[in-house]
Amino acid sequence: MGKIKRYIMKFLYNERPELRFIKFPLILFSLPVIFFTTLKRFLYRHSFILKAKDTGIFTVSLGNVNLGGTGKTPFSYTIGEYFYGLSLKPCIVSRGYKGRLKKNSI
Repeated sequence: MGKIKRYIMKFLYNERPELRFIKFPLILFSLPVIFFTTLKRFLYRHSFILKAKDTGIFTVSLGNVNLGGTGKTPFSYTIGEYFYGLSLKPCIVSRGYKGRLKKNSI
């Protein structure tokens, strides 16, 4: 384990008591994210935002509306390879980074 990784892990597990004062502001910044994520999940769960539709096909959805850069693209490629290895025909639909739909497709 690298020196930086050990330092971060000690920080996260409170093994560095002299750095606890740094965590408090970080927790304050995370509270609005937690609140709005919880609100969004509640609204979806109770169909206030969008109603679920049955597509009639097996669907795997990857994504995080809040944050990017979490490795969704390589993970979706790996899942596609896995399903292809099971003799299925996976189809990856991507809207792309900051994509805008120019025309409807079939």
